[in-house]
Amino acid sequence: MPNYNFECEKCSHTFEEFLTISLMDAPLAAACPSCKKKGHMIRLIGASGRVDSARLESTPGRLRPTKDFQEVMTRIKKNHPGSSIEVR
Repeated sequence: MPNYNFECEKCSHTFEEFLTISLMDAPLAAACPSCKKKGHMIRLIGASGRVDSARLESTPGRLRPTKDFQEVMTRIKKNHPGSSIEVR
């Protein structure tokens, strides 16, 4: 089962739910756990909160790997010529 992230548009409270795909819309109709208002929940799209920020640099609108991480990936690609790793 995947994790889904939700946010209340009224109070900006965010939380994560571990739900089956068939239940992924259930929290949208539920009341906010923080402010108890109904009808203001939205599902957030993107990476979960477990992104390793030490491996990513922030640029306006996107995250990208650091130069050190790129070098490690290039070495891995060089040592494993048949791999499907793509270094950009």
